[in-house]
This record gives sequence, structure tokens and C-alpha cells, in this order.
Amino acid sequence: MTPGAACLALCPLLAMLPGGFPGVVLGLPLLIVASLVFAATHHEAPEAIARATIHWIVWLGGILGAVLVFVTVLGWFA
Repeated sequence: MTPGAACLALCPLLAMLPGGFPGVVLGLPLLIVASLVFAATHHEAPEAIARATIHWIVWLGGILGAVLVFVTVLGWFA
């Protein structure tokens, strides 16, 4: 599969995401800003801040993503 075909296959899924989970689309900028602030409060060098920002995005995104999946699955059975 070419990269263009993969992008076209994902486009409908990505287009449905804001309607199904508006918090995801609105929460992504908050996740990035919070991660940047956390990283900047612990480091001074720009390279260290960039690495720590990625680290915080992965951790916070993973935790919040797990909560989102749990709540979504719980909503299917409620």
C-alpha cells in the first residue's frame, strides 16, 4: 500500500473523530501545552525541553487515552 492510499484510507476515520469525540480534538492543544509547561518547569536547555515535552505527551496522552477508551466502552454497556 502506498502512503497516499493509506492516507486516503484514514481520512474518513479522521473526519468522523471530531463528531464522535469532540473532547479529543479540543483536548489535543491542551495536552501539548500542558506537556510543554511541565517540561519547561523541569529543564532549561531547549533540547532537553523538547525531549521532555515528547515524554510528557506520551505519558499524559496514554493515561488520558486509556480513560477515554474505558469510558467509551463503559458507555456501550450502560
